[in-house]
Amino acid sequence: MKKFAFVLSVPLLLSACASFQNPDAGEPVIDGSTQRPVKDVVACMSQEAAKHNASFKPTPLPEGQMLDFGDSNVVKIRADNGATTYRFYAGKRHADNLWIEGASKMCAPM
Repeated sequence: MKKFAFVLSVPLLLSACASFQNPDAGEPVIDGSTQRPVKDVVACMSQEAAKHNASFKPTPLPEGQMLDFGDSNVVKIRADNGATTYRFYAGKRHADNLWIEGASKMCAPM
């Protein structure tokens, strides 16, 4: 009976572990620098968010801002050694937030 219970519990354990893993999270999808000032990049991201009816929570960072779009989708924009770094951390992706990844090409061109 113990072996039978163990065999039945393995798939549940594996599915529970898989639900905590997000292959898109953790590593920056886009990490680049631009010559645009931080405030210009933040303003551009705000305009893009408005176009997509997306809300975000801005948080000040040393030398920049962090924009939290929810579902662990975060953009960090900072001044760094005369350039502005743009770093997008992807979280849970769905149709409403796919624009964030592409916004770097407009708002923080290399």
